[in-house]
Amino acid sequence: MPGSLFRQPAVLIIEDEATQRLMLQNQLTPQGYPVMVAEDGKSGLKLWAEHPEIRLVITDLSMPDMDGVEVVREIRRQEKSYTYLMVLTGIDDKEWLLKALSAGADDFVHKPVLREELNLRLLSAQRLLRLEDQYKLVGGLAELAAVRAGEEASRVQRLKLYCRVLAHDLLTHHPELGLNKQLIDDLANASVLHDIGIMNVPDGLLNKRGRVSQREKELIRQHAREGGKILQKLYVETGSTYLLLAHQMASYHHERWDGTGYPEQLKGSEIPLSARIVALADTYNVLRSRRPYKDPMPQEHTERVIIEESGKHFDPMLVESFERVKLQMAEIHEENRDLSETW
Repeated sequence: MPGSLFRQPAVLIIEDEATQRLMLQNQLTPQGYPVMVAEDGKSGLKLWAEHPEIRLVITDLSMPDMDGVEVVREIRRQEKSYTYLMVLTGIDDKEWLLKALSAGADDFVHKPVLREELNLRLLSAQRLLRLEDQYKLVGGLAELAAVRAGEEASRVQRLKLYCRVLAHDLLTHHPELGLNKQLIDDLANASVLHDIGIMNVPDGLLNKRGRVSQREKELIRQHAREGGKILQKLYVETGSTYLLLAHQMASYHHERWDGTGYPEQLKGSEIPLSARIVALADTYNVLRSRRPYKDPMPQEHTERVIIEESGKHFDPMLVESFERVKLQMAEIHEENRDLSETW
């Protein structure tokens, strides 16, 4: 329905068999999906590149010139926003299917395609795409919060990279923590949301020069609790691990290992690991960055501050991790440094 707020995502069908193309199109169009079709991989890839509104691609695997595996691989290489990729497979196409899934396909459906099965798989695709859209929305809010707090885009990017480096080191040296590649990706990407509650802090306080009153300090501190509430609500609605990590980091990144932090005065391992990681990464980021009220701190001085806070502000395990990766973090700072931050 033109102009409908509930319009289905656009679907691209790539299939060299005309009968199969028509059958799929006839299944999808009555359900409100805008459908585009292509008879081979190359023309399908061209259509996808020219129409960013395409969110779902259903492609056959065995096609001349460019097969379905190559289509999947190229879309994953070129995409800027996530595209849900479903491959059509025959009963004897197990090897092709494994190649497609390895290349980045999300799902598959056997030929001949059953209408009920296709509908269920498309519903799963839409759930994932809705989550992706939520990530974009929340990420945009995080960028807005960072700008309001006087942050440069490079500082937000550095924080993600610092968290990733620390988490990878923990994966190597502390496998008992249960970290894996997906968790590390989610943790790094969610780290940019840790200060989203800053949107509730009154203007003029975020980068105030000079003395801050006790009342003003309390107002600033509320950002942890408020940010946690925002992200907890989103997590409850979606069940997304990404948003659970974001909630933990927003709520508890100002807690301290010795129990003297805020807002809950959590102590030691009571503080979620994600919050402990972002606390150290964010402190490193702040110390190395220029702010309206401070100059950037040299690497050597920053190292001393963090190491001296082992067992007080920071988890000793994470400080040990920092000592192993501090040169990598210094390289990240140099490669993503603001022009105003020079030493």
